[in-house]
Amino acid sequence: MNEITYNKLPQSYRWSQSIMLASVGVLFFARHLPIQRLGPALQIVTWTIVAGIAGLSVSMSCYVVIRYPYISLVSTSDEDTFSKQFVSKRLMFVAKLILPTGLFGFCVLTTTAFFNGDGFQIVRAAVMAYFYIQFVFTLFLCFWYDPVTHPTVATFIRATLGIGLILVPLLLPVLFIGSIRCKHLLDAATQATSEHVAEQAEKFNQ
Repeated sequence: MNEITYNKLPQSYRWSQSIMLASVGVLFFARHLPIQRLGPALQIVTWTIVAGIAGLSVSMSCYVVIRYPYISLVSTSDEDTFSKQFVSKRLMFVAKLILPTGLFGFCVLTTTAFFNGDGFQIVRAAVMAYFYIQFVFTLFLCFWYDPVTHPTVATFIRATLGIGLILVPLLLPVLFIGSIRCKHLLDAATQATSEHVAEQAEKFNQ
């Protein structure tokens, strides 16, 4: 892995983190404002701004995942606090118990609502599919994910500060495209390195 300063990383990646953090801050601030006291027009403007910032942060993160799917393999010497992985074994053990169990509970609830509820069946089916996809992806994160083996997923987590994980069912195509591009880029880099080594070896033998 190469080690550079955080400021040398692509600007879009740094913006992705900053905008995601800003969107969370704006959403938290907006939820604590007495918006109900504002007129309908101001309420619409407020939530439009919040949604716009959130949408921009997700869009920027998607761009980073597709454009730089390997960025997680680049370690930085300073400032990129969001690149750190959880190292507490106890915390990870608790997370591996709570997250899948909680999501499985949501899957059961949405399945029950789908088969026993009335009306809006398409909406209930979509919600049920969403939670099942989220459940399967959480199992992957808990028991198979490795930041080196799966650099595109690691890039997505870093670019969205981990917040984007709740949108995984909607962003699977982005992760899929990024993974394919990452494989092609890494294969090309490996081939170029091998050819360079072969050329140097040939020159040495001469």
